[in-house]
Amino acid sequence: MKNTTLIMALICTFIFTSCKEISPCEAPTNGFLTDTDFQVKMGSSEAVKVFKDLDDAWAKLDYDTMKALIADEASFSFDDGFIATGPQEFVDKIKAQVAKSLAEGNKYEWTTDYAFALALTDDEDDATSIDSGDWVNAQFTSKNTNPESEIDSEIIYEYYHIVDGKVMSWSQFKKTIKR
Repeated sequence: MKNTTLIMALICTFIFTSCKEISPCEAPTNGFLTDTDFQVKMGSSEAVKVFKDLDDAWAKLDYDTMKALIADEASFSFDDGFIATGPQEFVDKIKAQVAKSLAEGNKYEWTTDYAFALALTDDEDDATSIDSGDWVNAQFTSKNTNPESEIDSEIIYEYYHIVDGKVMSWSQFKKTIKR
Protein backbone atom coordinates (compact mmCIF):
# COMPACT_ATOMS: atom_id res chain seq x y z
CA MET A 1 0.00 0.00 0.00
CA LYS A 2 2.86 2.38 0.84
CA ASN A 3 4.43 1.69 -2.56
CA THR A 4 1.17 2.45 -4.38
CA THR A 5 0.79 5.74 -2.53
CA LEU A 6 4.40 6.65 -3.22
CA ILE A 7 4.06 5.81 -6.91
CA MET A 8 0.84 7.85 -7.18
CA ALA A 9 2.52 10.80 -5.46
CA LEU A 10 5.49 10.61 -7.81
CA ILE A 11 3.22 10.42 -10.87
CA CYS A 12 1.17 13.42 -9.70
CA THR A 13 4.34 15.38 -8.92
CA PHE A 14 5.75 14.58 -12.35
CA ILE A 15 2.54 15.57 -14.14
CA PHE A 16 2.14 18.87 -12.30
CA THR A 17 5.78 19.89 -12.55
CA SER A 18 6.04 18.98 -16.23
CA CYS A 19 3.02 21.09 -17.16
CA LYS A 20 3.68 24.66 -18.09
CA GLU A 21 1.73 27.33 -19.81
CA ILE A 22 2.25 27.18 -23.56
CA SER A 23 2.03 30.44 -25.43
CA PRO A 24 0.64 30.54 -28.96
CA CYS A 25 3.27 29.90 -31.58
CA GLU A 26 4.20 32.77 -33.84
CA ALA A 27 4.68 31.61 -37.41
CA PRO A 28 8.35 31.73 -38.36
CA THR A 29 9.31 34.27 -40.96
CA ASN A 30 11.55 33.61 -43.93
CA GLY A 31 11.11 36.37 -46.45
CA PHE A 32 11.04 40.11 -46.95
CA LEU A 33 9.26 42.91 -48.77
CA THR A 34 11.67 45.36 -50.37
CA ASP A 35 11.95 48.82 -48.78
CA THR A 36 9.89 47.79 -45.72
CA ASP A 37 10.41 46.20 -42.34
CA PHE A 38 7.78 43.55 -43.16
CA GLN A 39 8.69 39.90 -43.06
CA VAL A 40 6.83 37.07 -44.80
CA LYS A 41 5.27 34.21 -42.85
CA MET A 42 2.82 31.41 -43.59
CA GLY A 43 -0.78 32.54 -43.90
CA SER A 44 -4.00 30.92 -42.74
CA SER A 45 -5.92 27.90 -43.95
CA GLU A 46 -9.06 30.10 -43.79
CA ALA A 47 -7.70 32.24 -46.64
CA VAL A 48 -7.01 29.12 -48.71
CA LYS A 49 -10.60 28.00 -48.07
CA VAL A 50 -11.92 31.34 -49.40
CA PHE A 51 -9.74 30.83 -52.48
CA LYS A 52 -11.06 27.26 -52.93
CA ASP A 53 -14.66 28.44 -52.57
CA LEU A 54 -14.07 31.12 -55.23
CA ASP A 55 -12.26 28.65 -57.52
CA ASP A 56 -15.14 26.15 -57.20
CA ALA A 57 -17.77 28.82 -57.88
CA TRP A 58 -15.75 30.11 -60.85
CA ALA A 59 -15.48 26.60 -62.35
CA LYS A 60 -19.28 26.24 -62.07
CA LEU A 61 -19.78 29.81 -63.39
CA ASP A 62 -21.77 30.49 -60.23
CA TYR A 63 -21.55 34.27 -60.48
CA ASP A 64 -23.66 34.99 -57.39
CA THR A 65 -21.36 32.96 -55.14
CA MET A 66 -18.33 34.58 -56.78
CA LYS A 67 -19.69 38.06 -56.07
CA ALA A 68 -20.43 37.12 -52.44
CA LEU A 69 -16.73 36.28 -51.93
CA ILE A 70 -15.52 39.62 -53.29
CA ALA A 71 -15.32 42.89 -51.35
CA ASP A 72 -17.26 45.80 -52.86
CA GLU A 73 -14.06 47.89 -53.18
CA ALA A 74 -11.94 45.02 -54.59
CA SER A 75 -9.56 45.61 -57.48
CA PHE A 76 -8.72 42.95 -60.08
CA SER A 77 -5.78 43.17 -62.47
CA PHE A 78 -6.18 40.75 -65.40
CA ASP A 79 -3.28 39.43 -67.48
CA ASP A 80 -4.42 41.52 -70.48
CA GLY A 81 -4.07 44.78 -68.50
CA PHE A 82 -7.79 45.22 -67.78
CA ILE A 83 -8.57 46.39 -64.24
CA ALA A 84 -11.98 45.57 -62.80
CA THR A 85 -13.30 47.27 -59.68
CA GLY A 86 -15.83 45.47 -57.53
CA PRO A 87 -17.64 42.17 -57.91
CA GLN A 88 -19.88 43.11 -60.86
CA GLU A 89 -17.06 44.35 -63.13
CA PHE A 90 -15.08 41.22 -62.27
CA VAL A 91 -17.99 38.93 -63.17
CA ASP A 92 -18.70 40.89 -66.37
CA LYS A 93 -15.07 40.40 -67.48
CA ILE A 94 -15.26 36.66 -66.68
CA LYS A 95 -18.49 36.34 -68.70
CA ALA A 96 -16.74 37.98 -71.68
CA GLN A 97 -13.77 35.61 -71.33
CA VAL A 98 -16.08 32.58 -71.21
CA ALA A 99 -17.91 33.72 -74.36
CA LYS A 100 -14.60 34.31 -76.20
CA SER A 101 -13.17 30.93 -75.15
CA LEU A 102 -16.28 29.05 -76.27
CA ALA A 103 -16.40 30.99 -79.58
CA GLU A 104 -12.79 29.90 -80.22
CA GLY A 105 -13.83 26.26 -79.84
CA ASN A 106 -12.37 25.73 -76.37
CA LYS A 107 -13.84 24.45 -73.16
CA TYR A 108 -13.67 26.96 -70.34
CA GLU A 109 -11.89 24.81 -67.75
CA TRP A 110 -8.61 24.45 -65.91
CA THR A 111 -6.72 22.38 -63.37
CA THR A 112 -5.79 24.05 -60.11
CA ASP A 113 -2.16 23.02 -59.57
CA TYR A 114 -1.57 24.48 -56.11
CA ALA A 115 -2.49 27.23 -53.67
CA PHE A 116 -0.91 28.41 -50.44
CA ALA A 117 -1.28 31.43 -48.19
CA LEU A 118 1.38 33.85 -47.01
CA ALA A 119 1.04 36.83 -44.70
CA LEU A 120 3.12 39.82 -43.68
CA THR A 121 4.14 40.64 -40.17
CA ASP A 122 2.09 43.39 -38.49
CA ASP A 123 3.54 46.90 -38.74
CA GLU A 124 1.21 48.04 -35.93
CA ASP A 125 -0.04 50.90 -38.12
CA ASP A 126 -3.78 50.93 -38.78
CA ALA A 127 -3.24 53.32 -41.72
CA THR A 128 -1.75 50.48 -43.77
CA SER A 129 -3.67 47.44 -44.97
CA ILE A 130 -1.00 45.43 -46.76
CA ASP A 131 -0.30 43.54 -43.53
CA SER A 132 -3.95 42.63 -42.96
CA GLY A 133 -5.35 39.31 -44.11
CA ASP A 134 -3.44 36.82 -46.20
CA TRP A 135 -2.03 36.56 -49.70
CA VAL A 136 -2.97 33.36 -51.55
CA ASN A 137 -0.68 32.33 -54.40
CA ALA A 138 -2.23 29.88 -56.88
CA GLN A 139 -1.26 28.28 -60.17
CA PHE A 140 -3.54 26.78 -62.82
CA THR A 141 -3.06 24.90 -66.09
CA SER A 142 -5.53 25.35 -68.92
CA LYS A 143 -5.32 23.05 -71.97
CA ASN A 144 -6.40 24.41 -75.33
CA THR A 145 -9.02 22.03 -76.75
CA ASN A 146 -9.13 23.61 -80.21
CA PRO A 147 -6.81 21.42 -82.36
CA GLU A 148 -6.42 24.23 -84.92
CA SER A 149 -4.93 26.66 -82.41
CA GLU A 150 -1.19 27.25 -82.19
CA ILE A 151 -1.55 27.41 -78.40
CA ASP A 152 -1.24 24.12 -76.52
CA SER A 153 -1.86 25.35 -72.99
CA GLU A 154 -1.53 28.23 -70.58
CA ILE A 155 -0.04 28.40 -67.12
CA ILE A 156 -1.88 31.00 -65.04
CA TYR A 157 -0.49 32.54 -61.85
CA GLU A 158 -2.82 34.45 -59.54
CA TYR A 159 -2.39 36.33 -56.28
CA TYR A 160 -5.40 36.98 -54.03
CA HIS A 161 -5.36 39.40 -51.08
CA ILE A 162 -8.01 38.00 -48.73
CA VAL A 163 -9.18 39.99 -45.71
CA ASP A 164 -12.03 38.98 -43.41
CA GLY A 165 -13.22 36.23 -45.77
CA LYS A 166 -13.38 38.39 -48.92
CA VAL A 167 -11.06 39.00 -51.86
CA MET A 168 -9.75 42.58 -51.67
CA SER A 169 -7.42 42.48 -54.66
CA TRP A 170 -6.28 40.03 -57.28
CA SER A 171 -3.56 39.91 -59.92
CA GLN A 172 -3.24 37.47 -62.81
CA PHE A 173 -0.26 36.55 -64.99
CA LYS A 174 -0.19 34.07 -67.85
CA LYS A 175 2.44 32.00 -69.65
CA THR A 176 1.43 30.61 -73.05
CA ILE A 177 2.80 27.25 -74.23
CA LYS A 178 2.76 26.83 -78.01
CA ARG A 179 2.31 23.51 -79.83
